[in-house]
Amino acid sequence: MPANRTLAKRLFGPGALEWADRSYAIDWGVVVAIWVLSQIVKHLPVYERSFELNDPLISHPHRADTVSSALNSTLALFLPVLVFAVTGFIRGSIMEIHHGAIAVCAARGLARLVTVSGKHALGRLRPDFLARCGWDENLKLCTGKPAIILSGRKSFPSGHSSTAFSGMTVLALWTAGMTAAWCFSVPTPPRSMRSSRMGRLFLTLIPLSWATFVAISRVQDYRHHKEDVIVGSLIGTVCATICYLIFWPNPFSPKTFTDGCPSIPRALYTDQSLDTRADVSFQLTRMEEDEREAV
Repeated sequence: MPANRTLAKRLFGPGALEWADRSYAIDWGVVVAIWVLSQIVKHLPVYERSFELNDPLISHPHRADTVSSALNSTLALFLPVLVFAVTGFIRGSIMEIHHGAIAVCAARGLARLVTVSGKHALGRLRPDFLARCGWDENLKLCTGKPAIILSGRKSFPSGHSSTAFSGMTVLALWTAGMTAAWCFSVPTPPRSMRSSRMGRLFLTLIPLSWATFVAISRVQDYRHHKEDVIVGSLIGTVCATICYLIFWPNPFSPKTFTDGCPSIPRALYTDQSLDTRADVSFQLTRMEEDEREAV
């Protein structure tokens, strides 16, 4: 038996890898291919749209980013993965770690591919394009730094927005699946601080609030027009929802919360649903009957 399988079973129990199938390797291959393709598209020529020097839509000043690309990308990818890793380890499920990681990687890659393709195909000018351009009346051309000018032609859709929403929407969907925050027909145990509906809802809104802040900052920084941000946010949200629902059940459906337990990832390539978690210390439903029997 391979050493990694032995270690996995030692840490997570004998049934830790019953869900594993070679088809997941194909899934990861597709995810990697999406990322590679998005990187290839990123190096293709950008459509050079003509412009007018008196256009007020592209005459705003060039300012520093409120949220840098590095910070935004890091949080959108690694924060959800870290959450999946920690909770999966606590709950004793390699499948939860795996499915969480592949869902967020797929969502980020797909959103990136769609966004980069739109940027290069449309070449919409950013609100601060003229400041980047450094137009010279004598030469009749832009004299700014080529890389900055090229970036100024990539306004639509907003990459920051699609990046933030792709990662944070996966995290919000997963949080809703853990708490039944978006499925109001699932009862919660009485006399418990953790039962608060508004408290659970607030938890799911935290990642979405960050993504919204990132999107709004792009308009404030004159990096994007409002349409760029709206479409970028929609791209990230749609990609995240699709990729999440491939590997996890619908957090809006009561069927997801069997016996009141938090949702578990889909065992896609097995004949039956596998609950690979260790004993879960909390339930979402009332335990009145059990309490009566105990008395």
